[in-house]
Amino acid sequence: MGHERVGFLPRTKRWRSIVDTITKAATESSSSIAQIADATLLNVESRFNRIHKDRGVQAAFAYLISLATTRLPLADGLSSVDASLNENPSPVRITKDLSNWVKKNADSREYAEVACRAAADTISEWTKSQSKQHLLFDDSTSASNIWSKSSNGTAFCKVARSFFAHFTERYLKYFIEREASAVLPSLESRKQFNQNLRKHIEDISHHAFETSKITQSFAAGWFNNHARESRPTDVEIEGFLSLAFEKVREELHREVPHE
Repeated sequence: MGHERVGFLPRTKRWRSIVDTITKAATESSSSIAQIADATLLNVESRFNRIHKDRGVQAAFAYLISLATTRLPLADGLSSVDASLNENPSPVRITKDLSNWVKKNADSREYAEVACRAAADTISEWTKSQSKQHLLFDDSTSASNIWSKSSNGTAFCKVARSFFAHFTERYLKYFIEREASAVLPSLESRKQFNQNLRKHIEDISHHAFETSKITQSFAAGWFNNHARESRPTDVEIEGFLSLAFEKVREELHREVPHE
C-alpha cells in the first residue's frame, strides 16, 4: 500500500504557461518568465523536502483525521485531539479548534500557519460539498453527519487531496509573488503583475489541485489500514505526510527543465 507507481498526470495547463500568462504584460523578457517559473517550483520543492517532520503540519492533518474518526477512542500524541461534533459546531468553530490545536503543537510558525489555513480551507470545502438542501428538522447537514461521510478510505482520500491542494496552492502563490518582486524591474511592472495574478489565481489553484491528485492513489488505502479500527500514531501520520509530500515534489520537479 502506498508504494505503487502512478504515471505522470496530465495537465490542462502547464506551470510555465500559467506564469507566462500572469507576467506577459509585466515583462517582455522570456528569461525573466522562465526564472520566475522555475525558481517558484524549486522553492516549493525545497519546502516540501522535510516539511512532513514539522509538528504543526502533522497537527493540522491529524485534526482532519480526528474529524473523520470521532467514533474511535482518543489515542496518544496528535491523535489525542478531541474534535467533538456532538454539539453540532459550525465550520467557524471547528476551524477555531483546529487553530488552537495547531498552535499548541507548532514548531515553525510559518509552516503551522500554512498548514492551518490549508486544513481550514479543506473543512470549508468538505462542509459545502456535503451539505444539501434539507427539510425542516432534517439533520443531514449537522456537523456529525457531514464528517461521518469522510470516515472511510474512499471519502477520506478526497479530504486528503483537498488539504495537499490548498497547501501547495498557498506556497505556489507565495513564491511566485516573491520571485516576481525580485525579478521585475519596476514598480509599475510589479503592479501589473499583481493585477494579473489576481485575475489568474484560479489557474494556480487548478494547477495545485491537479498536482495533488497523485496523493489520492494511496490515501484511501492508508486510511483503511491506519484509521479504521484505531486512530493513527504520530509515526504513522508522519510517514503518510512524508510519502504524500514526496509525490507532490516529484510532480512539481518534472515541470522544471533539466539539462
